[in-house]
Amino acid sequence: MLKEREYTLEKMSIVFQVLLSLGCFTLVWWSANLSTEIQMEAINEVKNSLIFVALLWFLLLEQFGLGKMTRTSSYRQLFVAYFKLVSIGVAFLFAINIVSGYEALNMRNLFLFSVLNLIILTGYKNFFFLIMRFFRRRGYSIRQILVIADKGSEDYIEKIIHTKDWGYNIRGIMTGCKIVSSKYQDRFKVIPERKNLKEVLDRETIDEVIYCKTDYNHDEITRFILECAEVGISFHHYTGMISKVRGKRIRSSSFSLINQLPFVTYMNTPDNYAGLKIKSVFDFFFSLIVILLVSPVFIIIAIAIKLDDGGPVFFKQERVGLNGRRFYCYKFRTMVADAEALKASLMGQNEQEGPVFKITMDPRVTKVGRFLRKTSLDELPQFYNVIRGEMSVVGPRPPIPSEVEKYKRWQIRRLSMKPGITCIWQVSGRNDIPFEEWMRLDMKYIDNWSLAQDALLILKTVKVMLVGTGK
Repeated sequence: MLKEREYTLEKMSIVFQVLLSLGCFTLVWWSANLSTEIQMEAINEVKNSLIFVALLWFLLLEQFGLGKMTRTSSYRQLFVAYFKLVSIGVAFLFAINIVSGYEALNMRNLFLFSVLNLIILTGYKNFFFLIMRFFRRRGYSIRQILVIADKGSEDYIEKIIHTKDWGYNIRGIMTGCKIVSSKYQDRFKVIPERKNLKEVLDRETIDEVIYCKTDYNHDEITRFILECAEVGISFHHYTGMISKVRGKRIRSSSFSLINQLPFVTYMNTPDNYAGLKIKSVFDFFFSLIVILLVSPVFIIIAIAIKLDDGGPVFFKQERVGLNGRRFYCYKFRTMVADAEALKASLMGQNEQEGPVFKITMDPRVTKVGRFLRKTSLDELPQFYNVIRGEMSVVGPRPPIPSEVEKYKRWQIRRLSMKPGITCIWQVSGRNDIPFEEWMRLDMKYIDNWSLAQDALLILKTVKVMLVGTGK
């Protein structure tokens, strides 16, 4: 994921900077020809010049590494790099002008273009870093990590702390080194090396584990990789050599550079970074559109619930999200107001296996509630959770904490993807499916995730809602 994420972001940044440069060139040429009638020959010259600019700037941006998203250079170094890029690029354009005689590439235009382009590109990069720092320091797009360290790991830990653009927050440091422990115990949770990694992953909200011990043990690394893969947590191994761990539970492994340091990454979750980003963007805008379009339905449902028993319209319940994050999930209330208090007296009638509680004819469900459940309209407020970034449109259903506590270890991996409003289980029979099969369907979704599969599941969900097969 890291390798693909960095590659995708780098290419996107380069393409965007090329477009900015083309805009600068077009603006300079257009302002120079405001008072003259533009001939077709001049338009052809500009088209050819734009092609030259696009090719040159794409190659130069790659050569100077100015597509990278991480802040590894000072403002001065960044300005110098862009100054060199623009100078070399304009020199090539001047040479093309000498050969071709294009008026669009005359000295005046090239000078104005170079100044404007230098200002725009340095401004863009610095503004981007400021925006990223602003959001990450407020907790957005932050990855919670566990660092496994020894006495030789201090330099890397310091880089994580001071390089905010990586988007990492150290959740804990597992170490047996007294020097590392005493240095960071006041700032981070220090976990003794003798602790079982499984227990730590189960107790803490961890997205990734970074193993950066210089004195490493192959058997220990193998065990850690498998334990992380079991619950869907990425494992990064800082190493001078590339090792492979083969097994059915490892989905993929890749080599990448993090701030020029070599890492091998092992993961058991979807690693299509570009696809997952498209999924996130789709989730936000699709949910926003749904809420705006069905807002009259929200009002009708709210009135119906109030007229039915006079209780609250919405029901919120704590659920477990991505890698153990807790959040409140919202639904239209379909049960009597004291439904949770009555649950204990009904446990003997539970029809589901495992930790889930389900009754076909649950006496706590109201008249309006039965209709809402049958049509799945009670789920509509969860689009608000999607907009907040707590859920996705498609993904494994978010469980309640008491259910997660009873999960078998292999079932915890369903928390490695953001929970969703609908998934395979919702369109495959719901309550008629045994709990173990439900969990396997979620694993199937994670292991075979794709945008096409999400689109198909959304269409199937619409069909289920129209047919009214919910319970």
